[in-house]
Amino acid sequence: MSIADSISRFALSLFKAPLHWLVKAHHVPNDPKQELNLNKNDKLIYVLRTKSISSIAILKRQSKMLDLPLAHYYHDNEVPDSGSCLFINNRPKWLSDRRKLTAHKTAFKQLLEAQKHNPEEDYKLVPVSIYWGRNPGKEKSFFRYLMSNLEETGRLGKLLIILFLGRQCFIQYGKPIRLNSNAIDLEQDPTKTAHKLSRILRVYFNRHWVAVMGPRSENRRALISGIVNSSPVQQVIVEEAARTNKSMAKVRKDAEKYVKEIAANYSPRTVRFLSNSLTRLWNKIYSGIEVNNIKQVRELAQDHELIYVPCHRSHTDYLLLSYQLYHEGLAPPHIAAGINLNFWPIGPILRKGGAFFLRRTFKGNKVYTAVFNEYLYRLLNKGTPVEYFQEGGRSRTGRLLSPKTGMLGMTVQGMLRGVRKPIIFIPVYIGYEKMFEGKSYVGELRGQAKKQESFGQLLGVRKALKRFYGKVYLNFGEPLRLTDYLDERVADWRQYQNSEQKPDWLNQQMLHLGDEINRRINACVSINSVSLVSMALLGTPRQAMDKGELITQLDALLAFAKAAPYSRYTNICEESGKDLVETTIKLGMAYETSDPAGNVISIEGDERVLSTYYSNNILHLFAIPSLIASLFQRHNHIAKEKIFEYIETFYPFLQKELYIHWNRETLKDRVNTLLKTMLDQGLLNMGSKNYCVPHSDTPQWIRLMSLAEVIQPALQRYAISLTLLESIDENTSIRRVELEQESQKLAQRISALYGINAPEFSDKNLFKNQIKVLKEEGYIHHREGYGIKPTDKSDELYRKILNVLSIPVQQGLQLAARSLKTSKTEVKKEPLQENQ
Repeated sequence: MSIADSISRFALSLFKAPLHWLVKAHHVPNDPKQELNLNKNDKLIYVLRTKSISSIAILKRQSKMLDLPLAHYYHDNEVPDSGSCLFINNRPKWLSDRRKLTAHKTAFKQLLEAQKHNPEEDYKLVPVSIYWGRNPGKEKSFFRYLMSNLEETGRLGKLLIILFLGRQCFIQYGKPIRLNSNAIDLEQDPTKTAHKLSRILRVYFNRHWVAVMGPRSENRRALISGIVNSSPVQQVIVEEAARTNKSMAKVRKDAEKYVKEIAANYSPRTVRFLSNSLTRLWNKIYSGIEVNNIKQVRELAQDHELIYVPCHRSHTDYLLLSYQLYHEGLAPPHIAAGINLNFWPIGPILRKGGAFFLRRTFKGNKVYTAVFNEYLYRLLNKGTPVEYFQEGGRSRTGRLLSPKTGMLGMTVQGMLRGVRKPIIFIPVYIGYEKMFEGKSYVGELRGQAKKQESFGQLLGVRKALKRFYGKVYLNFGEPLRLTDYLDERVADWRQYQNSEQKPDWLNQQMLHLGDEINRRINACVSINSVSLVSMALLGTPRQAMDKGELITQLDALLAFAKAAPYSRYTNICEESGKDLVETTIKLGMAYETSDPAGNVISIEGDERVLSTYYSNNILHLFAIPSLIASLFQRHNHIAKEKIFEYIETFYPFLQKELYIHWNRETLKDRVNTLLKTMLDQGLLNMGSKNYCVPHSDTPQWIRLMSLAEVIQPALQRYAISLTLLESIDENTSIRRVELEQESQKLAQRISALYGINAPEFSDKNLFKNQIKVLKEEGYIHHREGYGIKPTDKSDELYRKILNVLSIPVQQGLQLAARSLKTSKTEVKKEPLQENQ
């Protein structure tokens, strides 16, 4: 052992005690052994970016805590043993620019030779990044640049850092490089392979730094000047000055004002303050935040421009997502927030936390549009992660809203101009067992005006934050690479690259892209206690059920969801039906009533409307199984071909409404899987030729009928529009707007007559989408200005819809239509099979 090694080991022992008190290290992933497949018995070699005694001491403490090989100093000219620490760079030295080390290459060479001669061993190089604070620094600030490169500082600098930033230490374990993998040729010259490994790790550390810290922020004055002086904005300024007879200086001043109104003013100090504050808040109101599929996001963040596209259910959505990304070792995204949130004191805080603000409409303001486009392009080109809600606003029904395509279009146009990294969309599902806005949503659904966000409203939130809201689920879905999407959908899109011209295909493709992202969000949904209990109870006439029967029904639904999973990204809770009931009662979303024959679980009051909201979160998971079950409500046995026929008829409506992700080519396979699962669980029996229902005295028959009720409101809504279409005389037509309005009125009457609590049952937008599908599928003729007329196909659709509705519902449709004087038609029925 050399003298230098002895001194280093002695210094390491001296550092042990003070570091224990001064440094509090947070590591990512939370369980490196499981996520990265690390084993204490493997030959793990830690690779760090910069040589530092304190880094070894901190890593040693961490490895002991995680039950991994203890980190220790590597002695040159020896084969590294498990736990050895290798360094890529040396610490900075006065009057010297020699930073690169070569000892690690020698160690790599020795490890490659050892792996070759000992194939039974599993040598792994584990990249470990240690950060002090999360400040990326400014682009043109020398002091901030030095402070942001905290890992690269010398001994005196590191001492100051430990003293002032020791409690902000952050350690990230990277994906290990296995020396016995097929990617490494052990027969090749080990010197060349060692040099290649060194280069790969250098690139990894550089990219990883940006993924964790984010790109360096631009001075605000330089940002404003850069945007206003950019070619696209300057062109619009000249055109606007000529059009309005304003001076160039006046239009330029307006453009500068718009930049100040829009642009974020990211502050790492504010983000750290929010992180600490939100930690205390989340611990108080939530029982935990469950995160799924984050590993893929970490890997993509290193060499992609990430666009997070979450569903929007609550004002806490953007706080939760940014908070969790920050604690998962990723740079918090810049968030597109509505201008309604830019009020004191929330607006300035959100702006410093990474929010940039946009108006509800850009219409008629070309300067504002050009400024916003340029700002978004600069974010994308710098590699800043971005987040926006393509639904435009919070959902009041628990379903995904139709996407607003403005931000998607601007993102695609920015990509076509040319960005440094490939753009990839990350769908995100954010689910709550209980939302603190629930009461206000009930009021809005009953006709109350939405309250404008203000400081006064903020003060009123204090009471809501004193309650308990259960668990939050944050699931990341299947990523969507923008270039792959365009390659599949638009053959000639590349001819628009490096161009500011708007493609003629942009608007239509953005509608499809928004729908595809919604489908991927729905594919990564979580089944939680309140959503599943709500679905089960809403399927009963009075939203009440015997506790034992409810638990059995919940266990059956969970088993069904696991046996026929909707998607590999779907998260199904591991709790039992009994646990789900207890959690729902604890959250005040259901009530237990004592009864000698058995306790009863019920939903009462405002919770009935809210239960529909939570049930809608997972409605798409059970839509097709429920549709299959609906076919057996009035028929005891049905041929398989007839089941396929009815599913294929109704599927376009369900897919459009619920963003179900199967296409028509894979639908048949899905139906086969569901039928097999229903047979396995006894929900259906197989006769000589047809599928049959269980005996009505069995629990399986009760579960089948309860499952059928899940999709009934949607089928009833389809029947409403078709009932109105059937009333049209052959020589007349009905305007689209009139059909939407009359459908809405009829739905409201049906809802009042039959006590339907679903807030979306009379949603005008759903009828609008339904009419769009009727036109696409050829059930109606529609030309703007000429009205709507049903085709011959609509009669067949109407008969099939009525065939899966109960007789009382059919009669109710007829009576309600007559009361509105819109229908004189008689109910028609096409039997599937004679009842046994």
